[in-house]
Amino acid sequence: MVRKATTAADPSVTAPGVMIAPVPEPGTVPGEDVRTGIRDYASQGPFDGDGLDGSFGIIPCTFKDRPNRMVDVVHRRLVQFGRPMAEPWAPTCTRFDVMLPPHAPDACHDPQGLARLIDAQRMPDQQDLAILITLRFEHHALLHRGWELARGFALQRLAIDRDTPVVAAMHVPQVAGRRHKPHVHLIASARRILGSNCADFVTDLLGTDAKANAARLWADWRAAHD
Repeated sequence: MVRKATTAADPSVTAPGVMIAPVPEPGTVPGEDVRTGIRDYASQGPFDGDGLDGSFGIIPCTFKDRPNRMVDVVHRRLVQFGRPMAEPWAPTCTRFDVMLPPHAPDACHDPQGLARLIDAQRMPDQQDLAILITLRFEHHALLHRGWELARGFALQRLAIDRDTPVVAAMHVPQVAGRRHKPHVHLIASARRILGSNCADFVTDLLGTDAKANAARLWADWRAAHD
């Protein structure tokens, strides 16, 4: 089921009767909180190759001496415009979903529940928390088509083939008065989920060839499905 945020088209609305001035869409720099300047990942830059409009990064457990939590990482992509975390979460992104390995617990289909599980099972000496893949689409492209391409890629190549859960969030900067391209953030756990537990690491998307491997997977997927 595709989940859609009800306030995505009006980022200035925080609650009934409460208005704030619109702020720049944070998808301009994936991982940046527009109010605090928080950047939670180490970018490896854009994909190499013609027609591959995407980028790759690793979200470490500690970035620039600041600890990262998966709940914060996911919240920043789902709830935009620097809004503080509140219960329950009220996503403002255009669309979001969670793609799970077939054997993952049902409770993990909630993005907050998944993030909490990953945080709870972090190992003391763990270095890598998550993988961040951002896929961009042309301004004139149909949003539902880009979304399904990105979602299908995440489900098959990450969740099913690599047993790693993924939270996907689509941002459409135009609705906040920006000119940047529509894009989908894929936040994948650095560790596989086996049964009810986080297990070993997704090594081919964490090593020195990680960006090249991700770019090749995306290029092959687009060639077969676009």
